Amino acid sequence: MMAPPPSRFGTAGDALRIPAFRILALTQLVVGLTQPILFFTQGWWVNQASPAGQEVVYLGLLGASRGVIFLLYVMVGGAVADRFPRRRVLRISASSAVILILCIDALLWVPAIRGGEGFALPLMIALFATFGLMVAQDMPTRTSMVREALPDQLVGGGIAFFQLALSGALIFAAPFAGWSMERFGIPATYIFGVGGPAGVLLLSLLLPRDVGAADPEASRVSILANVRDGVHVLRDEPVVRWVVLLTWISTASALSVMGVLVAAWVDRVLGMDAAGWGRMAIFWGVGSLVAAMFLTARILTRRRGMFFLGASFMLGAAVLGFSLSRSLPFVYLFNGLAGTALMAFNIAGLSIVQAIVPNRYMGRVTGLLLLGNGLMQVLALGVGLMAGLVGLESVYVAAGSVILGATVLVALTQRPLRTLD
Repeated sequence: MMAPPPSRFGTAGDALRIPAFRILALTQLVVGLTQPILFFTQGWWVNQASPAGQEVVYLGLLGASRGVIFLLYVMVGGAVADRFPRRRVLRISASSAVILILCIDALLWVPAIRGGEGFALPLMIALFATFGLMVAQDMPTRTSMVREALPDQLVGGGIAFFQLALSGALIFAAPFAGWSMERFGIPATYIFGVGGPAGVLLLSLLLPRDVGAADPEASRVSILANVRDGVHVLRDEPVVRWVVLLTWISTASALSVMGVLVAAWVDRVLGMDAAGWGRMAIFWGVGSLVAAMFLTARILTRRRGMFFLGASFMLGAAVLGFSLSRSLPFVYLFNGLAGTALMAFNIAGLSIVQAIVPNRYMGRVTGLLLLGNGLMQVLALGVGLMAGLVGLESVYVAAGSVILGATVLVALTQRPLRTLD
């Protein structure tokens, strides 16, 4: 394989010279350009269709429905990515996603459903839950394929660039979604989301032919046994275990408020419309892009544990600052810092896991790492119900405080992670 590059910046550059990785980076770009459109339109439709004063409850229910589906399937999705040839899995999941998005969009054009009449709200929340299913198969599959496409010395730079493509796309996708909803309406905007899985499907045709499953022995036992093997990695690797656990806590706490309930915050607390939400999201995207660009140029080779913990602490501080801000400059500032911290946190966590876990288990452990995305969706229901009791502002403050407390506790008690190079 290629010799280690002479500079840290060259690691990402050398990864891009490998054709399979270039194609995977393009899939990340098309997903980044279109997946936020689905997220924004679903959240805004539910916010508008909900009974007055109950928006946070129904947004929480939306998040919980997507999260439950994600939680129930993501470990199976990771096992499938290890058990079968990954290119084949990617094609099947992308094709299924195209069909689901087209069916949902067709319903959004029905006047009664577009207006949220009758049983439209519970029906559409149930259908929007398929978003969790799509992500639960797509994310562990494509992330595992990065490790498969690159030699060990290029994995760090490859992961950073892989996330860079996603965050760069968000800068365009978020404001476009808000502008398009205001100008053309939700149904016309939602259809753009089909471009993500359709693009992944077309690009998958260019990937090299599979040489077989990452874990050929996995097919000799049940899917449940495959999942248990992934869990055993956490038992045997303390550093991986605590990276996964802190990822669950910090991601779930941050995104339950900054992701799922943010439509209500934008509407009720900040008094902005969908276009304003899109403009605010630009700062999150810029922050994510800055973090990904920095880590693409400066690959983590030393003190990775402290960097991971520091990013988690910064995320908690940013969520807390956002929750206390009402002036738009500070809202934008803390939203951008939260995007920066979350991207750095995710890249650092993925880099640690990819460096320690063997490729044959990568899909399953990546699935475990991604459980935080499902947990935050489920947690959002409880947070939404709590917001109805104690106020939306209080649960935002609590979310930032939980992240800060958990990070300090892990840093003080887990020396192997704290001292990891």
